[in-house]
Amino acid sequence: MSNYDDLNNSIENISEEVTHRSRSRTKKKKDASSKKRRNSASKKKNENNSESSENKRKPSSKSTAKKVIKITVCVLLALILAAIVYIAVIIMKAPKIETDNIYSLLSQSSVLYDDEGNIIDTAFGDQNRTIVEIGQIPEHTQNAFIALEDKTFRNHHGFNIIRIFGAIKDAVFRGGGVSGTSTITQQLARNLYLEDKMFERSMSRKITEAYYAVILEKELEKNEILEAYLNTINFGCGFGIQTAAQAYFSKDVEELTIAESAALAALPQAPAEFALVKTVSSTEVTDDTPNLIAKNGDYAYLWNDACKSRMMTCLSLMNEQGYITDEEYEEAKAVEIKDMVNPNIDALNTVSNYFADYTIQTVIKDLTEAGYSQEEASKMVYNGGLEIYTTMDSQAQSVIEKEFDNNGNFPYITGYSKDSNGNIKGPNGNTLYAYSNYINSDGKFILKSDEYKKNDDGSMIVYAGKRLNIYDTTVQGETDYSVEFKNMYIFEDNVLYSINGGYLSIPQNYKSKDKDGNLIISADFFKDYPGFFEETEGGLATNQFTLNQRVIQPQAAMVIVDNATGQVKAMSGGRKTTGRMIFNRATSPRQPGSAIKPLSVYSAALQQSFELEKSGKTFSAKDDGFGKQGAELWGNYITAASIVDDEPTTVNGKIWPKNSYRGYSGLYTFRRALQQSVNVCAVKILSQVGVDFSSDLLEAYGISSVTNDDLNLAALALGGMSSGISPLEMASAYSTFVNDGKHISPTVYTKVTTRTGDVLLEPDVKETKVLDSGVAWIMRDLLKSVVSEGIGSPAAISGTSVGGKTGTTDRMDNIWFCGFTPKYSAALWMGNDANLDLSTDSRIAAALWGKIMKQIENALGGSYSGKPENVFQVKIDTKSGLLATEESGSHVRSEYFTSGTQPTEEDNVHKTVDVCSDSGYLATPSCPNISSQSGIMRPYIPNSKVGDIKNELPHYYCNLHNPDPDSYPAEPGKEVTIMNEPPALPPDKEEPDENPGDDPNGNSGDNPDENSNGSGNNENGNGSQTPVTPPGGGTKTAPEK
Repeated sequence: MSNYDDLNNSIENISEEVTHRSRSRTKKKKDASSKKRRNSASKKKNENNSESSENKRKPSSKSTAKKVIKITVCVLLALILAAIVYIAVIIMKAPKIETDNIYSLLSQSSVLYDDEGNIIDTAFGDQNRTIVEIGQIPEHTQNAFIALEDKTFRNHHGFNIIRIFGAIKDAVFRGGGVSGTSTITQQLARNLYLEDKMFERSMSRKITEAYYAVILEKELEKNEILEAYLNTINFGCGFGIQTAAQAYFSKDVEELTIAESAALAALPQAPAEFALVKTVSSTEVTDDTPNLIAKNGDYAYLWNDACKSRMMTCLSLMNEQGYITDEEYEEAKAVEIKDMVNPNIDALNTVSNYFADYTIQTVIKDLTEAGYSQEEASKMVYNGGLEIYTTMDSQAQSVIEKEFDNNGNFPYITGYSKDSNGNIKGPNGNTLYAYSNYINSDGKFILKSDEYKKNDDGSMIVYAGKRLNIYDTTVQGETDYSVEFKNMYIFEDNVLYSINGGYLSIPQNYKSKDKDGNLIISADFFKDYPGFFEETEGGLATNQFTLNQRVIQPQAAMVIVDNATGQVKAMSGGRKTTGRMIFNRATSPRQPGSAIKPLSVYSAALQQSFELEKSGKTFSAKDDGFGKQGAELWGNYITAASIVDDEPTTVNGKIWPKNSYRGYSGLYTFRRALQQSVNVCAVKILSQVGVDFSSDLLEAYGISSVTNDDLNLAALALGGMSSGISPLEMASAYSTFVNDGKHISPTVYTKVTTRTGDVLLEPDVKETKVLDSGVAWIMRDLLKSVVSEGIGSPAAISGTSVGGKTGTTDRMDNIWFCGFTPKYSAALWMGNDANLDLSTDSRIAAALWGKIMKQIENALGGSYSGKPENVFQVKIDTKSGLLATEESGSHVRSEYFTSGTQPTEEDNVHKTVDVCSDSGYLATPSCPNISSQSGIMRPYIPNSKVGDIKNELPHYYCNLHNPDPDSYPAEPGKEVTIMNEPPALPPDKEEPDENPGDDPNGNSGDNPDENSNGSGNNENGNGSQTPVTPPGGGTKTAPEK
């Protein structure tokens, strides 16, 4: 109460002094009047009695004057007393203030820094502000504000009485409110304690403001007042001198020049009008716009010199008041605003900042997990002035944003048709409605006559099932009905934009629904809002609606993580979008297509075999019944050399899956199948590994979106998941291959501190051992070969070893490239929000991935870890997966294995056999013309549709010269000519073996299922020619198998 007592005592003293002086003046006047009357009494006594009598009836002029003076004095006293009472009442009613917690009253922005300590963004509620100390603010900057705003600041005690009386005089004689009287201390008092009356021009506000200013002056030093003032004022880009320095000049307050300081001092008078940089739509400017600074997506930034005159006034006053020399004045005066502004675009724009938004969400979540309530955590982030040190590589982030802004990097939408109304019909039955079918050329929505009905009572029915969707919602605990547009599209410059609906702005209390789900708009609505709808041709028109943002299609998302730390270095959840906390595609699941294969199929197979070998077990292949291969050729372990036959496979009675190239290539190694992204091979490998092992491994990789519905081959081998995987989790998972099999959970900040520097949060980093280091090294080598030898080649970067995998869903509505360099891993997704097909496959995603990564300095540095001791290199045959032999020919490559999983047997698929020149089948002892042929012979009968069938040796014996079909099985269904005795052998031919059922390769004819093949139909011979029956012989048809 001391503040009130001091001021009340002052008021009482003033009142007593005024009263005393008034009484003294009155007494003196009375004494003088009495004396004058006594001196003239005798003279008046001798005058005429009649005149004297008349004068007594008329008051004298002197008596009238005395009365006027008395009245005037009384009025003045009354006014003074009334003013004192008025001031006292206002002061008594003014809320008590505390001066030791000034900054706790301010909504201070939290600041986000990149990995080099540069400010990248701020998180704020209603005011964007960063607080600095007076010692950080240059003296010339302080003096600029003092000179322009309050030249007596260092001397007055809170308010300037002369300025107040001057303002009152102007208000009385010129009209209007009381304005232009506030000192720096009063402005601070207004900013701190009178924010709700900020723009009120009244005497009561001025009195309260002056009262608070007196208190501030009594409790705080001048520098404390000036510091708080400079941290609270609005500069058009946010609040506080540091925010302004960063936004307009991309520098800290300590670095401000005299000219820059004067420019900033000019802004608080009209911050919106005087803002040094204006943000406008990029469509409003051209490259020739005179004051254009830069374009960034949908926005352009223009320098603004509206404050130039006031800036010059500031410099002049600084010079007059001795704050700067004549030389400094002339130098600063010569600086043009266009030459000094160097805006921090991130601090000015409203373009989506997905990285910052995700970081803010993560910090709030982590604070709640640390024990704060959701409300407390949000308030700390948006108003608490936290320092959030993010993991962002700003250069990487800027490269992504630049390339995402280039439409030439993206495919176009295809595979759709339009109905008679121009609405797009997607391949999965989804519909995008033409914008023109909703909004006319005047920008109005027309409710068609068949979509509503006016009732006699003045209400109106809006029918359900038409162009408007009617949804039940809850607003503030009360039932409401949302009247929404369906999803629309519009083409601009041949580019498709989707609009995710919108809604009619009909207040809650005027709506209800009938039993048929139709909306009822009450009659009261049309009374209260008579202009909402207007009658027009064909229906009712209105412009009272809101449409959601137009979003360019296709869309994209990309995330880059540091392999060694798990730190997220860059993130973009969309392209050419605006707004904050909007839909983030980088953290939303998308169908991964074949990009999932290295995680769920190939690394799972290698890791499983590693674990089997380590436990002293071998892999036991199974015949899953899908195709001809069955359990053959898999070997003792599934390795990078294992053979997978790319053949037609039948699952649940259907030929499935299909490959992207719509064919079947035959024998592939595990490595080659990955390089070419062969769907058949992926399904067959996963079938051997098992979906349970695969899903457990995905969880270890940090994939959180796998559900029970995904425990099948389609989901885990081909990426047809129920929801999908986010680009963030894909990028993080791929880093495991570079990080020696360890997965480190992704983080977006290194620490969060309070405004005083106390550490509030540090990330909880989780490390999981997913793969053996040897398995991880082999997977890394495999994925590098996808880029160097396979379909991932568009992602290649000259001078940098890149690994990765493409991904494309069936309808090409999701395309991916996920890959790595020695230091960074990244996932890039392209697709669209409308589920429409794209014009090309994942090659364009791979190309953009490479284009982006090669521009990122840190992505090109570093080196991969060396080959672990448990990895061995062996030359293998690429058709058998076994040790190479001389017969392997060109089918040889060096392959890597973890210790104990390498093959120990030699190739048994490459063979050399005798073939009947007449039939093209394996020769029998009766064949007269025999030639020796080398090729491949699978241990099973291959499907005739495989691409390498031409290299397959025949599995069946000649049907033209067959002495015993039981010993020399012919192709089923072929007519066989049975020879009674073998032909005479040429002199240089030896007698046949005693057992004619043994072929030259030691394969017994006792098992025709393993040794027969219809490849007599290929280029090695024609087994369908008409048999010739020699004398004493006969014919019969070989049984069908």
